[in-house]
Amino acid sequence: MKTYRHIFFFFLGLVYFNTQAQKLNFLPDTTGACRGDSVLIELKIPNLEKATSVQWTTPSYIIYNTNKIKTITSGKHIVKLTLNKQTYVDSTFIRFYPRPFINLRDTIVCGMGYVMLDAKNPGSKYLWNTDETYQRIKAESSGKYWVKINNRGCTYTDTVKVTFQPGVVPGFSSEVQYCLTDEIKSLSVKAPLGTKILWNTGSTNASINAVKEGIYWVKTEQKNCGVRIDSVRVKLKACDCEIMVPNSFTPNDDERNDYFFPVLQCDYSYFNLSVFDRWGNVVFYSNAINAKWDGRFKGNLCPDDIYVYKIETIEKGTDKKQVRNGHISLFR
Repeated sequence: MKTYRHIFFFFLGLVYFNTQAQKLNFLPDTTGACRGDSVLIELKIPNLEKATSVQWTTPSYIIYNTNKIKTITSGKHIVKLTLNKQTYVDSTFIRFYPRPFINLRDTIVCGMGYVMLDAKNPGSKYLWNTDETYQRIKAESSGKYWVKINNRGCTYTDTVKVTFQPGVVPGFSSEVQYCLTDEIKSLSVKAPLGTKILWNTGSTNASINAVKEGIYWVKTEQKNCGVRIDSVRVKLKACDCEIMVPNSFTPNDDERNDYFFPVLQCDYSYFNLSVFDRWGNVVFYSNAINAKWDGRFKGNLCPDDIYVYKIETIEKGTDKKQVRNGHISLFR
């Protein structure tokens, strides 16, 4: 009988406690902050000014009659207040985390379409000024980029300036092949103004003509992008269906070498011959297999000069298009 009486009074005490102290939900379950920082905990509820008592209990001390406290101690922080003769209790657990850190350096990007920016600090939350929320983002235009890193309430922000500059673009791959009869075996680089260019042939031009097989390299230097070296292996081969093209003709009506035309060795399903003057103007054009240029443009004699030809062909039975370029000298 005595045991039942104790149990009865024990449960009666729980009921009394639950009716006298109601749980609040105005504080977060966990509050995160950076190590070395202090945390401000503030209680915001309606009619708080009418409370007859407010008590904060922390791992280090107890403080009364204030709606907010500042703490540098980790652990559970409990608040108990009496309002309208009713007691309320709420708590939050303070955790201190390592402060995230990053040192984004201003970047100059040469000849690329983008650069990856990495905020590091895995496991954190991220917010970039681009509204992206990933650790790494792709920057594709010049400008300032900033990122805010949040390690469970401990934050850090850093900014970086990205500048895109046109870089040197080689006009070749690691290996190129030309036909033995190709007059122009061009190797070139696309470089911004002010770029220093040096080929292993000694040329300082943006383009050279490869006269023999072997490895060619070009060294380029830019003020902000530094030095770059690109190389290519040139191979020469005897091509099928070679086209023999003269390098000069004399259209003076002496019935000797009066016309410019290629000598074809194969049958073609497509043929196109164009001739340009030194300014890029078309002075002759034909898609006839037996096309010949008489050195005239619209019936008028063209002056003695060096002209550029372009021959486009597709061999019968294939779909491979070949383009040949070269120079032709006109003498009268």
